Amino acid sequence: MSVLTFDFPDIPISKCLFVPAFTTDMQMSDVSGHEHITENPGERWVIQYHFKVLTLDEGKLLKQHLGKLRGSVNKSRLRDSLFTTQSGTWGGSPVIDGAGQYGLYADVRGFTPNQVVADAMDRCVIGTQLMEISDQATADGTGRTRLYFTNELRELTTDGMAVISDVSSLRTIGRWTNPSQIQQLSGNRRLYRNITLDFVKAINFTITTTVNTKLFVAATLFSSPALI
Repeated sequence: MSVLTFDFPDIPISKCLFVPAFTTDMQMSDVSGHEHITENPGERWVIQYHFKVLTLDEGKLLKQHLGKLRGSVNKSRLRDSLFTTQSGTWGGSPVIDGAGQYGLYADVRGFTPNQVVADAMDRCVIGTQLMEISDQATADGTGRTRLYFTNELRELTTDGMAVISDVSSLRTIGRWTNPSQIQQLSGNRRLYRNITLDFVKAINFTITTTVNTKLFVAATLFSSPALI
């Protein structure tokens, strides 16, 4: 089965949660108070959209999109409706400076020299990943700097890979985590109120398709030339 990605429809979002979530666990001894903290790889963007009021047409657009997702099978291209501007200049044409980089920072060249090119909580896209900047970055006289990230860069970089900072391109690919939320859009109403949708950054996945044996047998018998 092929997995498709669809752009989330352009409808007004009342509230938007768009944050990286970390896979850490803390256990504390009841006796000594000693804390044991485990940090695992796999942090990912968690997204929640809330729509206070949707018109009939907006509701139809949303239902059409959710129907295309087939529950959690297909994916949505999602944006943070509250992120409208960068704090750094992001001047120049930045690209990755060196192949094989991954983790919590990356070396970049091609910035406008001697400028604060990125600030904490700015964002960029590298490859297919939406990255959040954790520390201010200043380009040196050659236009080079190191960008530090809040979330981990998973994909190995290639030298010269573009670092995209245009706000309209700052999107992540997510999966709908709670398909039962479609029930909030039941019927054809003049207005839909208080609709909440939850998504999580899509990373690795396995899709298993089951077959309704009774329907398959019935369809086979019905279409068999020997029975016509």
